[in-house]
Amino acid sequence: MRTAILFLSMASLAIAQETAAPTPERAGPVRGETWNGYNIVNSIETGYRFAAVGGGDDAMYRSSVNYGNGIRLLGSYFTMNSKDGRGRWLDSVVITTQGLGNDPYESASLRIVKNRTYHYDMTWRRNDYFNPGLVTGGASGNHLLDTEYDMQDHDLTIFPESNLKFFLGYSGTSQTGAAISSIQPLGGGADTVPLFANVRRVRREYRLGNEFRVLGVRMNWMRGWEDFKDDTPFTGVNFQRVEPYHGTSPYWRAALFADRKIVGVNGHFTYTSGRRAFIVDETAVGPLSVAPRSQQIQTSGDAQRPVATGNLNVVIAPGSKLTIVNSSSVYNVRTSGNSAFTQFDNGTHSFDALFFQYLGIRTFANETDLNYQFSPLLGAFAGYEYSDRRIRSIQFSPQPADQTNILHDGRLGIRLRPAKGLTVLVSAEAGRNNRPFTPAAERNYHALNARVQYRSKDLLLAAGAESDYRFNSVALSSYSSQSRKYFANGSWNPRPWLGFDGSFSRAHLYTIGGIAYFESFPSQLSGSSLYISNLNTLTAGIRFAAAKRADVYVAYVRTRDEGDGRSTNPNLLFQSVQTYPMAFQSPLARLSLRITEKLRWNAGYQYYGYSAQFYANRNFRANTGYTSVTWSF
Repeated sequence: MRTAILFLSMASLAIAQETAAPTPERAGPVRGETWNGYNIVNSIETGYRFAAVGGGDDAMYRSSVNYGNGIRLLGSYFTMNSKDGRGRWLDSVVITTQGLGNDPYESASLRIVKNRTYHYDMTWRRNDYFNPGLVTGGASGNHLLDTEYDMQDHDLTIFPESNLKFFLGYSGTSQTGAAISSIQPLGGGADTVPLFANVRRVRREYRLGNEFRVLGVRMNWMRGWEDFKDDTPFTGVNFQRVEPYHGTSPYWRAALFADRKIVGVNGHFTYTSGRRAFIVDETAVGPLSVAPRSQQIQTSGDAQRPVATGNLNVVIAPGSKLTIVNSSSVYNVRTSGNSAFTQFDNGTHSFDALFFQYLGIRTFANETDLNYQFSPLLGAFAGYEYSDRRIRSIQFSPQPADQTNILHDGRLGIRLRPAKGLTVLVSAEAGRNNRPFTPAAERNYHALNARVQYRSKDLLLAAGAESDYRFNSVALSSYSSQSRKYFANGSWNPRPWLGFDGSFSRAHLYTIGGIAYFESFPSQLSGSSLYISNLNTLTAGIRFAAAKRADVYVAYVRTRDEGDGRSTNPNLLFQSVQTYPMAFQSPLARLSLRITEKLRWNAGYQYYGYSAQFYANRNFRANTGYTSVTWSF
């Protein structure tokens, strides 16, 4: 699990950092041109992207970067605005795109506005997700997930500037593609076989609503229907599984807003009457080391899952110096119905069954925050939160299991402005929970934070430190964690044509939890799970323009996790999975040359290098780049 999380973190890091393309500089006049009563601004960048993995694992490159070769519509921007705000059918259109033409991360957005009549917003995104998983060896080979994930949202607002509005909306997501994993279908001693899947997951949501004002109170409501289905089939050697999973979640949302001279009130309420139905039909046949064996397994369920939430916020501002905010919230979720797991052994004619009937969680919380400005130089804030959560379940017996935990949390901080442009913020938080539900749940914790920032016309500097310590213990195990983070960042623009930016952060994380072995009876708490991370991240960039013709950007990103500084021994139990030393770096350079007012030529190069001690066969080096033209019509 930790390794999978780390692979996903590396992918997020590569995606989150700035990439060489698309080019941020646009073509065409900044203020646009006039056409038939409209002002038009547009810029389109098309070009060729190339990528080559110079050494190492291509699958790991695809999971964290995934840029390939080919012609792309790297980016585009188009706006058309009515100059007098009285267009016949529309007053404003905005269209943006990025990465169209088989980039791993593609997107498009559209906004159409007719003043006082309608607003229409559309967004579309596609992610090519590739995860090589872990090498399991033997007959199972690699774990793999190679899917496309499409997302779209449509929202229409009718009479947007009036006191009576109407809303219509639609959202949809789908995930399709191939996957492979492994399974040991007949228990210990049986062969591990590859398991193939054709992923098919779809979600659809339809919504409508209305907003109106009554006696100075603004109220809106939304009615929605959300449907989900997963029809992914699984096949393997002498193994087959069908597990359709369908559900629907019709919901109501309501909100109110009221503002007075001293007091402001807003509240939100949601209710979802979720319902799910599933069935798992699994058949496996194969040899054991002693004798042939076959099993039939069926899991089915039909449950209701209503969820209700509500919160009420009251803001009191008796003067310019004092602000009081009180928030009360309620959360209640119930899963009730009949779910059963049945397993039949064809050889021994033995039969096992497990049942689940109910799980309910109810939480009430109240929070009060005070903010007082003593003077322009000194301000202070404080807060207190009380939370009461009750958990009930019925699983193996008709007698419900019941547990209640209560959390008290307090916060205190000050703000200082000792000089013009300089701000200092210091805060502390402590919490106590009398009965946490899981080992990793909050029990006793405290946090300290400090931040300083200086801002002037062309300079911004910031630095800070954060610490978070958590300690927990439940009936079966214990858990504690320590995290500390130090960071500094800044930007400097001494000239209109020259700019610098950079940042550095160091994050330390130490977690330890007990391991209970349930195979022995009674169960024994005789092990521990330890994880240590010391993550350093450095970014630096410089932008400059030459003679109003060429814009150049050079940047460098480096991330290194030092672990705990010791070399791991894979032959020692758990030691090899307690720390994950790794390094990632990515320098880039980009040039944008202005040929005419409506035409630019761009080129860029970016290097990706990843190395890890725990899985050296996943290391890679990749060279990527592009050349393109940006033009305006």
